[in-house]
Amino acid sequence: MADIAPAAADKPGDAPRRCIFGQADMDHFRRSAARKELLAFVSAMGRGLTSGNAQPLPHGGYRHQSPLGHLTPALASLHGSLACMSTTWMDPEQGGIPPDLKAKARFGNPAFREWHARLVERSYGIVRCLMNCHVKYASSSATGDDGLTKEQILKECSDQGYHAASSEGTTLWPREESAKTASNEEDVIAELRAYLHDGFGHPIRIDYGTGHEASFTVFLLSLCKIGCFHWADSNNKSDKADGEGQGKPSPSPEVISLASLSLFHVYLNVTRGLQRDYMLEPAGSHGVWGLDDYHCVPFYLGACQMMAREQWQQQTVQSAKKKSNAQGAEQGNENDTEGEAEKRMPDNPYLPEATSPVVDSSAPANAHNEDRDHWAPSIIHNRQILEMHRPSYLYLSCIHFIQQIKPNVPFFESSPMLNDISQIGNWAKVSSGLLRLYEGEVLDKMPVVQHFVFGKIFRADWTPSRKMPLEAPKRTFINGPMGEECIAPWAIEGNGGDGSNASSPPGLPGGMPPTRAPWAK
Repeated sequence: MADIAPAAADKPGDAPRRCIFGQADMDHFRRSAARKELLAFVSAMGRGLTSGNAQPLPHGGYRHQSPLGHLTPALASLHGSLACMSTTWMDPEQGGIPPDLKAKARFGNPAFREWHARLVERSYGIVRCLMNCHVKYASSSATGDDGLTKEQILKECSDQGYHAASSEGTTLWPREESAKTASNEEDVIAELRAYLHDGFGHPIRIDYGTGHEASFTVFLLSLCKIGCFHWADSNNKSDKADGEGQGKPSPSPEVISLASLSLFHVYLNVTRGLQRDYMLEPAGSHGVWGLDDYHCVPFYLGACQMMAREQWQQQTVQSAKKKSNAQGAEQGNENDTEGEAEKRMPDNPYLPEATSPVVDSSAPANAHNEDRDHWAPSIIHNRQILEMHRPSYLYLSCIHFIQQIKPNVPFFESSPMLNDISQIGNWAKVSSGLLRLYEGEVLDKMPVVQHFVFGKIFRADWTPSRKMPLEAPKRTFINGPMGEECIAPWAIEGNGGDGSNASSPPGLPGGMPPTRAPWAK
């Protein structure tokens, strides 16, 4: 392991910057290629699970027992880094940053600022690690240069990503590079770091919302554009980090979907810990219109996963019918023997003509029965189903988390929109509606997208109305300069607040007397 310090990554002129400051910029963004790319990428996340060209699979192809199965080396490294962030960064026994129990605020524990500072410090190692994984295994997906199997390669990259997130300034494998290649990689790393920093909340406002989730989605889009959703081509090793994505074939929606399912599961483990332990304030929450206080994409992706489950059930029913007809043609009109009747699986009343579907022999034994049951959107009201199957199904996981953080509130009051969605008849309508919701309430809302930063990968194709944004406040009203609670001067003991000097007006900083009500003279 060798320490590599950021070179060109931290130059002010090279850093991604905001480009949406007013309505004119917002109009440009609505027509921009960047918005089209982002919307198409989010759409592909779900479309790949339900595409007619894809082979329907239970759980949409995702299995929480083997989350690395559909990832590339670069994405496996990212998965390992996110796993480290979710398990150790808030655990004081593992060097994490626990919430400040003395903070007196309803939302926003100031310890989150330390957590985000750690993200900024270690993001270079995290991004450099996934880039190195991508370049090192620039070969087919079957075996690596060292004769390792695909599973061994992914496990090694995941472990290296975990280590990169648990330490500072490290990289995987030192290698010789030309000055041009090194400069290109540093530019790409700087841009990817900016998207990653914005993907977990704002350190000054101590909040999190769909805009931060969108920044993480832009991070994934950028990885896709530079080829990290592919096992790299050994003939193009020198062109892996040019920042443009030129000459790299776009991955299929199926590849994007399966990778996104795995990455969003572990990403949500991180953000839910932040929301729960640091009490991050919902950024721009609109109350009753919102799915929950923080997220949107996981609900769409989860609905598409449930839709893929329906398609798998339909296909297994058809396969069972074909198999039954073929067996009937071979056996003629002979009656079933007693031994054959004992071997036949019990009929399923939820399926047409009580035909038992063919189950996946590779699936865990306890998964067979639940895969045969029909789940309408109203299944979210079944707490037993939520508890049992939330590790596999993203939509159920999102509903379970809402009920976990709001345990004593009726669901129709805490999440009225999700409650209304549960009354829809099928998952196809749910998924299409959620995609329209994401487009209208996230990508087309200036309060959300105005914080986007743009670079060479996620590019703004217009001239911004302002060169630099207005300076954001460095302090909040709730917390003082050292993180303590701000208290009015006249409420301080000995300054009139305890009645010890009530006869004389309390003093204020600068010698200014306090404002008093006219009738108090």
